[in-house]
Amino acid sequence: MDEADRLCLSPRAENAASLEEFAQKIADSAARLPQIEDGTPEQIRAWRKERGNPFAPSPRVMRKTQDLMIPLSRGQVKVRHYIPENAALASAACCIYFHGGGFVLGDVDEYDTLTQHLAANSGCHVLSVDYELAPASKVKQIHKDGLEVYRWVREHGTDFGIDPDRIALAGDSAGGNLTAAVTLACKREGVPQPRFQVLIYPSVDPAMKFQSVEEFAEGYFLTKAGMSWFREHYLESPDQALDPELRFLSQDLIGLAPAMVITAGFDPLRDEGQAYADKLKESHVRVEHICYTDQIHAFLSFAGGIRAGDDALRRIGATLQTELA
Repeated sequence: MDEADRLCLSPRAENAASLEEFAQKIADSAARLPQIEDGTPEQIRAWRKERGNPFAPSPRVMRKTQDLMIPLSRGQVKVRHYIPENAALASAACCIYFHGGGFVLGDVDEYDTLTQHLAANSGCHVLSVDYELAPASKVKQIHKDGLEVYRWVREHGTDFGIDPDRIALAGDSAGGNLTAAVTLACKREGVPQPRFQVLIYPSVDPAMKFQSVEEFAEGYFLTKAGMSWFREHYLESPDQALDPELRFLSQDLIGLAPAMVITAGFDPLRDEGQAYADKLKESHVRVEHICYTDQIHAFLSFAGGIRAGDDALRRIGATLQTELA
C-alpha cells in the first residue's frame, strides 16, 4: 500500500497536519452554505431534506427491512428494522442505533444507507430509532425514550428473531450521547447492560468546555455556533448544561458495557470523546479508541466519498460481529 493510501489513525485524539482532501472539500462546501444557527429547526430540516447527501454511503442489499412502532410510556416511536442477508435465521445479534443531528435534526431516512452498512458489515439485525427531536422533546425525555426502546427490545426481541442477550447500542454525535445515557441509566435502574456500545464522535459535555470546541470552532463542518444552536433547543435552560445527570464525565462508569469510541482529528467534539474513553478505561471498562486524525465530524455519513468513513463502518461491523458472537 502506498503511503498516500494509508489511513491516518491514532489511539489518541489528535489532528493530522491537514485534513484529508475529500473531507476538506466537504468542510469548505459546508462553510459556504446557509448555517443552521440562522434558521429554525423546521427550516433547517426542510433544507436538508431538499438538498440531501450526495456522499452518503452506497445502498446495501438487505434480506428484509421493515418499520416497527414500539410503544413508549408516553406514546410510541418508529424503529426501522434491518435484517442483512448474512444474519442468523434465529436468535440473531442486534445493534440498536441512535442517529446524530444534535437531537434537533436527522431521522432514520437520512441514516438509511449508513445503518444498512452496519447491518451488512456485522451480520447483525439493526434497529434504527426515529426518536422524537428537540425542541418538541428535551434531552432528558429523549434519554428516557432511548432506555424504554432498549428495555422493549430485551423483552420482545425474540418475536423478531433477536437474542436479548446479544444486543449492542451504537450512535453518532448526539446518538453517541444517547448511547452513553442509556448505558448509564441501565446501571442506575438495575437493567442489564448491553453486550457492547459504540460511541461515534460522541457529545458528552453539554457545557462545551473542551479545547477542541475552540480550536475547531469554524470551518470544519460542525461549528461552535451550530453546537450552541443545538443546545438552545435540546436543553430546558442554559443552566441544565451543568445538571449532574447530563455530565457523564463526572459520573461513576464502573460496570458499563465494553466500548468502542471513534473520534475525528478536526472535530470540535474530539477532546470530549477522548476524555470519555479515558474515563471508561480508568473505570476498568474495556475500551478501544480510534481517532481518524485527518477527518471532520460526521465523516461516516459521507462514506460514499470519504474512504475513512467506509473504513470506520467496516471496523465497527467487524467489532460487533466479534463482540456479539
